Amino acid sequence: MNNRSGQLLIDRNYEFFTPLDILSTLLGLFVIWIIIYLRTRRNTHLDYYKYYPRAFAFKMIFVLANCLFYIISYGAGGDSIGFWDGAVKLNNLFWKDPTLYFVELFSDPIDGGHMRNFDMTTGFPDSHIYGEIPSYFVCKVVSVFSFFTFKGYILLSFIFAFIATNASWKLFELVRSYNLHSDRILAIAIFFIPSLSFWCGGVSKDTFMWISVCYFLVNIYQILSPEKRSSIWNWLMMLVFLYVMYRVRSFMILAVLAPLLFAYSARLGRKFGKHSVRRFFMRFAIIGITVVGIMFFFQTSIADEYIQEAAVINEDMTNNKTYGTNRYDLGITDYSPAGMALAFPNSVIAGFYRPFIWESLSVSLLLNGIESIVLFYFTFRFLVSKNILKRIKRIRNQEFLIFAFFFAVILGYFAGFTSILFGVLVRFKAPLLPFLVIILTSYLKAEKSGTEENLIPESVEPSED
Repeated sequence: MNNRSGQLLIDRNYEFFTPLDILSTLLGLFVIWIIIYLRTRRNTHLDYYKYYPRAFAFKMIFVLANCLFYIISYGAGGDSIGFWDGAVKLNNLFWKDPTLYFVELFSDPIDGGHMRNFDMTTGFPDSHIYGEIPSYFVCKVVSVFSFFTFKGYILLSFIFAFIATNASWKLFELVRSYNLHSDRILAIAIFFIPSLSFWCGGVSKDTFMWISVCYFLVNIYQILSPEKRSSIWNWLMMLVFLYVMYRVRSFMILAVLAPLLFAYSARLGRKFGKHSVRRFFMRFAIIGITVVGIMFFFQTSIADEYIQEAAVINEDMTNNKTYGTNRYDLGITDYSPAGMALAFPNSVIAGFYRPFIWESLSVSLLLNGIESIVLFYFTFRFLVSKNILKRIKRIRNQEFLIFAFFFAVILGYFAGFTSILFGVLVRFKAPLLPFLVIILTSYLKAEKSGTEENLIPESVEPSED
């Protein structure tokens, strides 16, 4: 869509650096930093809170770079600008007729994407965005925030950067409660991965997915925790973010629910720790249920649609040279479930480590190539050790590490199998990177101190939000 929609947006003479845009962005940043300052000051007794303002500053730098990337490099095109443009048109529709705005907000496009409620006074959303239900869903959510930004694109991106930072912070506190990592290593894994901040911070589907995964995990672990009391709010938030995943990238539901079942087996293993037979059969039952569920899923019409769509996308991106030359080939010719299973190893490797450094000889991919080298280094250090069996056992016995491992593998498979273009791959894989780093560094704290970490989340003093 980029060239076509980009030209469409240029014809509409969008200006991103008007005096109003600059003033509102500075004012919005001032308000956000006041909120961050007050929250940090309320939690000065928590030493790890020093990472909170740093996390937002890091995120803001890369989100600003992302905005300039779409405005300058893409010529005010690309999906991020398209989502914002659709939100602006919805905003215009509200001021013309609030009833029609809410009709659009709570319904999906009909009549083959016909824009029945828009006219020349409101402007028309890009037809590609409007005709794709997940993309238009993003526009509708973004439109709600556009009322507070004077329709400014950069300020809107900073607001989502703030929301994404808070989601990351909640995940940081959750993982920290397991006492598996030092605060510094955990902060690097969750806050300071460049590609995660670049792609999962502005106005994009990737940001929606990162926020949804973080808040879903925080609330579902609160619900499942035997040591903590859950509330109706936890249930509501869990369902809300599950719904967002369903509307934007439905395969993400499988990517989070299947690992949760595997992780739950670790908790049962601790519960029946003195009864090895019961522990074995309980874990076997959970794994069996998960495997049968996945097999049943691949027999449904939904899975068939996924496979067919993946085949079309894969073949189109492989053979259509208009997408550019920055691509990779997994050698997939069979899109049956068996063929997809055979492609599993190469797809996961692509999802974890590609583009390799020699495949990243362009400005837009160089940072990803450097990240690939770092991930290879951590993988090598994890595997090449006389303590490798202890490290694997530590992962098997810790519920969050089990979740992190299977989440990274499943999302890595989806990203590697469907992307084909490196530019798409680096976006799809971004949410798995913190979990992969959490796995690869999970042994550092225990081996450095010479003690085994707690396998049950410790009771930590909650921060004041």
